[in-house]
Amino acid sequence: MKKLLAILLSLLMVLALAGCGGGETGGDDTPTDDRIRLVYIINGTLGDKSFFDSGKEGLDWIDRDFGDKVYTEYRELTYDNSTWEQKTADIVAEGWDIVVAGTYDMKDYIGTLALEYPDTKFWFFDEEWNFSDPDGWQYYDTPNLYAMLFAQNEGSFVAGAMAAMLSESGKVAFMGGMDNTVLDDFYVGFANGAKYINPDASINCSWMNSFNDVTAGKDTATGLYEAGYDIVFACGGQAGLGGFDAVIEQPEGKYIVGVDGDQGSYFASLGTAEGTAKAERTITSMQKNVNHGFYQAMERHLNGTLPYGENEKLGLDGEYVSVSVNDTTKALFTAEQLAQVDQIIADIISGAIDPGTAFGQAEGWFYDEFVASMQ
Repeated sequence: MKKLLAILLSLLMVLALAGCGGGETGGDDTPTDDRIRLVYIINGTLGDKSFFDSGKEGLDWIDRDFGDKVYTEYRELTYDNSTWEQKTADIVAEGWDIVVAGTYDMKDYIGTLALEYPDTKFWFFDEEWNFSDPDGWQYYDTPNLYAMLFAQNEGSFVAGAMAAMLSESGKVAFMGGMDNTVLDDFYVGFANGAKYINPDASINCSWMNSFNDVTAGKDTATGLYEAGYDIVFACGGQAGLGGFDAVIEQPEGKYIVGVDGDQGSYFASLGTAEGTAKAERTITSMQKNVNHGFYQAMERHLNGTLPYGENEKLGLDGEYVSVSVNDTTKALFTAEQLAQVDQIIADIISGAIDPGTAFGQAEGWFYDEFVASMQ
């Protein structure tokens, strides 16, 4: 009797696993029905309260609305990048219909695998691809790959403008995880936005040299605050969370800008004294709405309109990027200032304001010309 009961319980567990998605497994428990099988490869871990977590939320939305057609899983590679290439190859070899990955560090791995697995669809976010110029840099003849580019320069321009509106010193700072073109693009937009409001503003550019070292983030932010920068844009995944630890140790008048998710609202939701303190110092967050990008990509994949073999820029138009306006924002900014923020957003969408970009610039332009001009 006990043996029969054990068999029945095992069967029920198998059926339950086959009926749901959104989990992290080793690949052997995925369903054998006709649903599209999608895996989201995270070159890090969940818990960053921003970029990777937003992507996971997009999977949750797909499960909710398309679960009868799509099965999803996610895999966390951790921050040991020496294992990423082999782990990614092993995951792709499992035979997924759609593989989702992103960031500069994963580009070569996914490009090579997209060539090796032409029948697999790949979605790549946060990097531009060369699909058309065989003589150009990093050319990949991959008509099975869709590249979604979030216009971080657009949202960062708005965040920079907001920082300059509140800054009493006229000195604001950007601290990024690692120096690459996408992070440079954040800085370009942020700096141009600050200068749009205050042409005499000084905008520092610093690097934490990590996306997961919270201590490095705290140390970098502390150094910037102590150097007289009163608002810091913390743009570096989990490392950037250290900036929030730093700002609450600073005197009144020091603030922070979050990234990728509404980090101020997240801290407020914790219901703790520390969370409230961090929320009250977060003037806004430049949201890169990866969740929205994933969801829309699936919707379009299902109806046959997703443009594989192309780069697609997703910006303020459609709210693929946005700035958060939460309780702290409303307390710190006047109604007139918030109306100006809305106008800036409208002007970027219409083309009346060019936020600038780090993409397509000549070698050396970023440091030799742009950063130097913002000091």
